[in-house]
This record gives sequence, structure tokens and C-alpha cells, in this order.
Amino acid sequence: MSAWFRKSGAESNSARVPLDPESAAQQLRNFIAAKSKLVQASEIANDTKLFSSGLLDSLAFVELVLFVEREFRVKLADITDVNMDSLDSIEQILAPLLKRAGDA
Repeated sequence: MSAWFRKSGAESNSARVPLDPESAAQQLRNFIAAKSKLVQASEIANDTKLFSSGLLDSLAFVELVLFVEREFRVKLADITDVNMDSLDSIEQILAPLLKRAGDA
């Protein structure tokens, strides 16, 4: 990835906010339901396949990455592989976030 695209390291070192897994999962469900229009938030389980099932498309992937980075104050590329396979469920999205929060 080009250097111009990455933000300076100062932001990634900002104070970490405690992460509540249930609250984070619900935020993701709400976001996914709003982008998909095919499913209600209450119908999305933590292991529901988001991209491989066709629930979300590649444009929604970009929006999801931006949402996660903004809401959880993290640069995903710094803590995990950022692709549709590695972020294909709420579980997969939360795992690196929870690991990072545990490392704090």
C-alpha cells in the first residue's frame, strides 16, 4: 500500500477505548443490515458469512472497513489482513479487535 494512503503512526498510537464485544457486534449487525437490505440486524449471527454468501458486495466491504476503523479507532491493516476472506463474519472482524484490546 502506498505511503500516501496510510495515516501517520500518531493516530494508531492514540488512546485505546475499551471494547465491549456484545456492543461492538450489535454495531456491526446494524451496519451490515443497513448496507444489505436483505436481512434484519436480528437475523445476523456472529458467524454469518457476509461476503462469501453474497449478503454484502465489494463496495460494502470498503464501507465496512472504513466504519470499523472509525468506530473502533483502529487501523485494520496494522492488526490483520484486510480482505473479504479474513473479514467475512462478525467473529472474524471482532477477533483482531479483541486481541488488540487484550494487548493494551
